[in-house]
Amino acid sequence: MTNEKRLGNKGEQLARDYLISNNYKVIESNYHCDHFEIDIITRKDKNLIFFEVKTRLKNDLSVDEIPLSSWQIKNLKKAIIHYCVENHYCLENTRLDLIIIIVNPKDNLATLKHYPDIF
Repeated sequence: MTNEKRLGNKGEQLARDYLISNNYKVIESNYHCDHFEIDIITRKDKNLIFFEVKTRLKNDLSVDEIPLSSWQIKNLKKAIIHYCVENHYCLENTRLDLIIIIVNPKDNLATLKHYPDIF
């Protein structure tokens, strides 16, 4: 496994821990549809919330930058629609959130920023 993949897996686990501690129910991780992927799918209240998780090493990305291109957002929307159709969910109560995790390898600490409803 590459260092980049290890970092991504660590970030997704940190994101799941954060979501669980904030009363989200994780119902699926790493959902694949053709060549699209949704990192984490949760339920909270009456909403179905899809999460894209981006993990970076400190200094690779400012926490205030949203690292998703319009092409990536378009593909995430396709995956969300596919998931909802496949599982008989109404799109009306769905949203896409972004979690950015910045890891400082020197002190093994991470900063997490949650951006709700990014589109």
